[in-house]
Amino acid sequence: MFEIYLILVTCFLLPICFLITNNLIYIYHHLKSLKQITKKSMINIDNKDILYVAKIYINRKKWLDCITILEFYMKQIRINELIISAQYYNYIGLCYQSVNIYKIATKYYLKAYNKAPFIKQTLQNLANIYKLSNDTESANKIQNKLTNLNKNEDIYH
Repeated sequence: MFEIYLILVTCFLLPICFLITNNLIYIYHHLKSLKQITKKSMINIDNKDILYVAKIYINRKKWLDCITILEFYMKQIRINELIISAQYYNYIGLCYQSVNIYKIATKYYLKAYNKAPFIKQTLQNLANIYKLSNDTESANKIQNKLTNLNKNEDIYH
């Protein structure tokens, strides 16, 4: 009887240990990457590193930290890097959307759209925020643009 109890407890605890170990490995890799990034000069960090850090903050639901780092580095971007700034605006909009501040999220998604109107993720986020704000007319317009973009992409590929 005691053996059956031990087998049942082991079967229950093994998946939990697996999940905890996976999360610890995930956190370790993120911290290791952050440590490598911070060894660089904080002013001259690559945009891909900034976006990586922003994704980490988003995954950890650190919305204010993500917004702060993106706003700070957005001022460092050169004017010709429109796609990078569009990605920054998109992530900031995502942070505001996550805390249910839809009006400001819409503002940032529109800024991202104005910088680079061909990025699918921005169009999808903009359509979603319009749906959440009960603006179905604007959501349908953006959804049509996204559909046209997908059709054009299929034609050229």
